[in-house]
Amino acid sequence: MKATLFAVGYTGYLIFGLFQIAATASGIEHLTGLWWLLCWFGAILIGSAVGIYGAHAHWEWSLPASFGLFVGVPVLLFLPLLGVSVAAAIRRRTAAAQTARAGREHPPSRPVARSR
Repeated sequence: MKATLFAVGYTGYLIFGLFQIAATASGIEHLTGLWWLLCWFGAILIGSAVGIYGAHAHWEWSLPASFGLFVGVPVLLFLPLLGVSVAAAIRRRTAAAQTARAGREHPPSRPVARSR
């Protein structure tokens, strides 16, 4: 289940990342009129601020939808991944603590030296 959730989360993050880069490139192209390939390189470097503008101005999305693409969707995709990661870390720490406690309560038996 955990591996499936990670795969879905990372695939979703990749898809929305590509949408974000496309919106950012559109915003740069709309603002500057530069060649589209240069805009894509700029989009990878500049980030979300111009992407929100590109989705709003060039794609004619509403501001809430534009912010949702760059803020809302990544948060919604990140929360399940964070939840699974935190749960796994808690499980590992609990198992390690139980193992350490069991080792202190029942130390391994040693052979008794016999005198001759």
